[in-house]
Amino acid sequence: MDWLFGRRMTPDEMLKKNQRLLNRAMRDLDRERAKMEQQEKKIIADIKKMAKAGQMDAVKIMAKDLVRLPSHSLSIVSVPDLVLLLPL
Repeated sequence: MDWLFGRRMTPDEMLKKNQRLLNRAMRDLDRERAKMEQQEKKIIADIKKMAKAGQMDAVKIMAKDLVRLPSHSLSIVSVPDLVLLLPL
């Protein structure tokens, strides 16, 4: 009946599979954090460019976006530490 439902995984195989999933999640979180840092730098550059051009309404909106970013990045930075604490 093993062939009907698929082969049972050994504990070593399950550990390897779960470890691979954790590593993938960690890489995804690192990518997301790097993307947010790039976005923050881009917003800062755009704010400076718009301020020189005198478009203060756009600067205010972008500044609000910039203020929101660190709260998101803090949550993304803390998640990998929580993932490492998970028992395998």
